[in-house]
Amino acid sequence: MDYLKQLMEIVGEQNVVSDEIELICYSRDMSVHEGKPDVIVFPGTTNEVSQILTLANEKKIPVTARGSGTSVTGAVLPVFGGILLDMSKMNRIKEIKPEDRYIVVEPGVICQNLNKALAPNYFFPPDPGSSSICTVGGMVSTNASGVRAIKYGTTKDYVLALEVVLADGQIIKTGTKAPKTSSGYDLTRLFVSAEGTLGVITEITFRIVPVPEYVAFTVASFSSMDCAGSAIAEIFSSGIPLSACEILDDISIKVVSESMSLDLKDIEGMLMMEVDGNKEAVMRHVNTIQEICKKHGGKDLRWSDDPNERAEIWKVRSGLVSALSRFREGFRLIPIAEDFGIPISKIPRAISEAHKISKANDIIIASFGHIGDGNLHTTFILDVRNKDEWSKIRKVADELISIPMKYQGTVTAEHGVGRARAPFLAKEHGNAVEVMRKIKGALDPNNILNPGKLSLDGEKTDVFDFFAYTDLLESPEKVKSFGKHADNEILICVKCGFCRGGCPVFGETSLESTNARGKVILAYNLLTGKLEPSTELADKLYQCTTCMNCTISCPSQIKVPDIVENIRAYLVDSGFGHESHKKIADNIRNFHNPFGEDDKPRKELADLAKEVDS
Repeated sequence: MDYLKQLMEIVGEQNVVSDEIELICYSRDMSVHEGKPDVIVFPGTTNEVSQILTLANEKKIPVTARGSGTSVTGAVLPVFGGILLDMSKMNRIKEIKPEDRYIVVEPGVICQNLNKALAPNYFFPPDPGSSSICTVGGMVSTNASGVRAIKYGTTKDYVLALEVVLADGQIIKTGTKAPKTSSGYDLTRLFVSAEGTLGVITEITFRIVPVPEYVAFTVASFSSMDCAGSAIAEIFSSGIPLSACEILDDISIKVVSESMSLDLKDIEGMLMMEVDGNKEAVMRHVNTIQEICKKHGGKDLRWSDDPNERAEIWKVRSGLVSALSRFREGFRLIPIAEDFGIPISKIPRAISEAHKISKANDIIIASFGHIGDGNLHTTFILDVRNKDEWSKIRKVADELISIPMKYQGTVTAEHGVGRARAPFLAKEHGNAVEVMRKIKGALDPNNILNPGKLSLDGEKTDVFDFFAYTDLLESPEKVKSFGKHADNEILICVKCGFCRGGCPVFGETSLESTNARGKVILAYNLLTGKLEPSTELADKLYQCTTCMNCTISCPSQIKVPDIVENIRAYLVDSGFGHESHKKIADNIRNFHNPFGEDDKPRKELADLAKEVDS
């Protein structure tokens, strides 16, 4: 790669990473796909991004922008290699203007940190389940939303202006800091949901809103999904302004039951609702909600205005996706056709249809989502080692996607297209996909910006393109076992990235290999035979204090320290123990102490101690 030196001249040598082990750590997200970059670059300014894209465009090098890597669709994977732009160092909050109700930030700002900066009087409403670790640049690029979308809308509703670097390095500004505009084409909205295929976002101006006076939540369980659907239909028709409304099916309920102390007997559906605003009005609405739920057979009714209880409830909900990997030993959540949007009234029926598809094909599907804005997640749970279950996926995914198509909905309501939904895009948009391709061709004629996403290349795509489990399934003879427990822990990790918030080593380095997710990715590649033991691999595996912070912050409670210890033992047996450990062992063997000090004075002290004791 003759352009490495030029990249180093732009951002500094310390911000260009090209060692093979580190590149592998950036090759996965929560999807079933993989894509390894040729180099990772950490830009710090818009000007640096501009210079990088100018260089890449001249040399026709693919460029993929990435935040925290929380995508579930493969959207941040460089499937054709090239430059991976890690935007995490562009994380400055540049301006807060509460009197004008906007905030200006860089794309690497974590959503949760943005809200901390706005507290206690203002907030940024979009709240995806990964808000504690996801970056706002990624949220804009996929139009992320979350549980509050029913009242507050999605990310696009808060983007006032953008600074974007185009494929040729040109820097443009879109939008305005004014509350509204009707000036020309809405280029701001064009870049929202574009997943980095039209330009790299380097600055965002968000609209912000005041924190509501009072918030209360209520939870209700139902013996059937039909009863839950009837209850929510009446709640909606009553005009209650819910600020959040979630629905969970029986499989999802089983996953969260322990955290919520639920009696699971005869429960098939659950509603989790929130109301905010004037206290008197909120209390009136909560009472009405509970009356309606009782009328439709709701039980285990509870409500609270305690902010700590509320935070715990939504923490359980936000961790549900990753926690589904604990539904059965050795099984893992598989997101493919899991984010469709349909008219609100059709959600209970859609869940019933998904259950029928699940039963007919003998495959586990968990259904849950933001019923308040018609967003349903239908997620596969399977043993990734089982070829028979994988063989069903393509057919079942098509059947699931037929649900939103039947109701004139969308194949993705908040997670984006990436690779996972690319095969289904034409079913939703028809000839409009060709218009998207023309826009892509006009702004990025060399197709360097996140190529292979959104079905914009015009090539036929498949849900198993760039498949991450090929080696595991097709070359079982190469698979190494590190013991049943360690193997299962490696395979059920969904690569969600929640561990980024708890790893002290990652906090110092910002390199994925030092984080738990990166180590699990390395362990998986070692398990499948794609990686062989090496000094470089050992160095990465020993950059872990086994402090357990990653396990604590992981919704699936992956025992990463157990994985690390098993891999370390394997590396030692393969002759790749860490040099410092070898030295300590040699010192103990030769000098009877770990420091390599002369043992004679120690022996004299020991003899003296024996005399005193006698």
